[in-house]
Amino acid sequence: MEFRLLGPPEVRGVAGREWFRGHRQRAVFATLALSANRVVVVDRLVDVVWSDRPPPTAQAQIQKTVSALRQLLDSPAAGGERINTVSSGYMLYAEPGEIDVGLFEQGVQQASSAVAAGNLLEATTCFRGALARWFGRAIDGVPGLVAEATHLEEQRLVALEKCAHIELMLGRHAEVATELERLVTAHPLRERLRVLQMIALYGCGRRAEALQVFHNARLLLKEDLGIDPGPQLRDVEHAILTEVPVAQVLPAPC
Repeated sequence: MEFRLLGPPEVRGVAGREWFRGHRQRAVFATLALSANRVVVVDRLVDVVWSDRPPPTAQAQIQKTVSALRQLLDSPAAGGERINTVSSGYMLYAEPGEIDVGLFEQGVQQASSAVAAGNLLEATTCFRGALARWFGRAIDGVPGLVAEATHLEEQRLVALEKCAHIELMLGRHAEVATELERLVTAHPLRERLRVLQMIALYGCGRRAEALQVFHNARLLLKEDLGIDPGPQLRDVEHAILTEVPVAQVLPAPC
């Protein structure tokens, strides 16, 4: 089976996608899947589903929801029993490779190892493979897991930045510039994306546009946060103004 959390939570079995019956099933499944092979106490499930306003029947409703999820997940075709009752909570059993979050993190780790070994082509392949597992906003539709979703979205952005950095080192300036334009529009206050966008545009010979990115970032940071551009942005602006070769503008990958 596939347990997917890098978008609206879903389960895919041998017969295709399994459908959740309402918000409670989706929320309980996502919470158990995020902590696969570990016990999740009932109070935690109640908190995710109802936040600080649970009904008097909350624990009974959680029990009923888990029972319904067992019917959805526990079958010979799905690999037997999936959800166990353990002490004061429940545990969802998953094998390695069944949860997309783990596969994403594994791909990022492999990419980082390839960078450390100096194999940039392999690194981009691993990064792109990991990023391709995303099919929307993480854990979309489960407000009770907003902190976990935000953490996963941050991991995705960091992976995108690292991948773009490596691809710039490989000279793929035009492709990266196009992707970064979309990312900067979505995350205008993220300075690392602006740094990479400036370098990508500069590498394409679009020097004036690269400097405009810095100007826009400076205005936005001052207006929204009351701060000046950070040292990386200022260093890249200076390098472009003094026409440092683009290969020397990129810092070493991290």
